[in-house]
Amino acid sequence: MKVRFYATLVLLLGALIMNGQDIHFSQFYASPLTLNPALTGNFNGFYRITGIYRNQWPGLTNNNPAFSTPSVGVDFSLLREKLKTGALGVGLVFFNDQQNGKTFNTNQILGSVAYNMSFGPKSIFQLGFGLQGGVAMTKVDFKGFQFNDGFKPDLTYDPNYNGETYNSGSKMKGVLNAGIFTKIEFHKGMRFYVGYSFNNATNYKENFLANSPQTYRLPFRHTLHGGFEFEISDKAVLIPGFLFQQQAKANETNFGLTAGIHIIRDPAKRATFFIGLWNRLNTGNYTLIPKIGGEWKGFRAGFAYDIHLAKQMGDHNNIGGSLPQGFEVYLNYIGNLFIPKEDHYLFNPRY
Repeated sequence: MKVRFYATLVLLLGALIMNGQDIHFSQFYASPLTLNPALTGNFNGFYRITGIYRNQWPGLTNNNPAFSTPSVGVDFSLLREKLKTGALGVGLVFFNDQQNGKTFNTNQILGSVAYNMSFGPKSIFQLGFGLQGGVAMTKVDFKGFQFNDGFKPDLTYDPNYNGETYNSGSKMKGVLNAGIFTKIEFHKGMRFYVGYSFNNATNYKENFLANSPQTYRLPFRHTLHGGFEFEISDKAVLIPGFLFQQQAKANETNFGLTAGIHIIRDPAKRATFFIGLWNRLNTGNYTLIPKIGGEWKGFRAGFAYDIHLAKQMGDHNNIGGSLPQGFEVYLNYIGNLFIPKEDHYLFNPRY
């Protein structure tokens, strides 16, 4: 019997199922290349550098944090002069997802390509398509596991007699994602946008025990995201938005409102302070997410704090404390090596 192994596995995989199984960010637009391949190169500039870090559920296990996810990426908006009304986007993103002090450790490196085009008078319409491919590697650290076969009559444990053969989990698996994104500007300063991405098209499998008949396949993930931007004169901007994710039998819904105040109103030097309140709903959970951030001269930075308002996994002792928390920080930069002769504006969603 493998009680201890499967108990730990159920705990961790159960936590993953509750949160959509794949990685997720409260500030999902701050990590465009993990959100939707169609957002590759979708910004008004030549290059974009993104970085985000998530720390979730400290105190859930003896290892702190229970979940930790850093990600960095870079993408480029190319051929704007030749394509006239659009741009070719190419990008590269890496993320590392650690669970239970690296007991489960996933790395992915993904390259993406997208074509974004604007059309209509003053480029009020925009449409983009993207593909993303790369490799994933998941490793399991079996040092902390104990199997029944390894226990001696005096109840001491000898790992050399556990009766199990492990898979290292280090073999690379192929990953394929695709997405679409569109935007329309009804009136100057009034934009609506929506995107859809399909992830894990390869549906690759993981085998943690070499002699186990059971296998686990990473389920397909569907993500629908969108929002509005309402510019209030040159003083402020309101940004309501949403995200819906479905993976296997798990659903996740995010919605909220972010407001930005233009501290410097000159469009060429504009600086904006943002504050928002978002919500996340999924199976057995409700999370309140306050956000703050800022934008100035190509820089975007933000901080989000997750406040879980429901008990985790129905445990009456409430694993992780009465209100298990999480936080995120991010920093993005959009730069230009040259000023294009014709600026066909590509919209870069915020918050």
